[in-house]
Amino acid sequence: MTIKGGCLCGQVRYSIDAEPLYAGFCHCRDCMKATGSGFGAFMGFRPADVTITGDTRRFTKTGGSGEPTARYFCPSCGSTVYGDGGEANPGRDITIYAGTLDDPEQFRPQAAIFTHSRPSWARVMGDIPQYEGMVPH
Repeated sequence: MTIKGGCLCGQVRYSIDAEPLYAGFCHCRDCMKATGSGFGAFMGFRPADVTITGDTRRFTKTGGSGEPTARYFCPSCGSTVYGDGGEANPGRDITIYAGTLDDPEQFRPQAAIFTHSRPSWARVMGDIPQYEGMVPH
């Protein structure tokens, strides 16, 4: 399976030749603010499986996990396209935001996380596991 996508204006593009390691909805306040929605829809991949082209800008903040989280966005259209651990946590999985997929049907969520901060109007459809924080390992 090849997964492709990019930003609204097309300047930032990605291609992935691997199945996602995980996928789901995150209801943490950071994801809500980054997406302008009640959740972030994400898919995780090993960095070696992801090819990204185009210029991006990075914003880094400590996430709900307590670890640095970097989000990368297009400087032209402002679309948030992907995230990782930034300079402080290199090699961490890359999370692609599902709204940037060329084919949104390739997103198959497996869990909802940080549901303790989910707004009442942002209910997830389907029968997937729900976690008040991160997925337990």
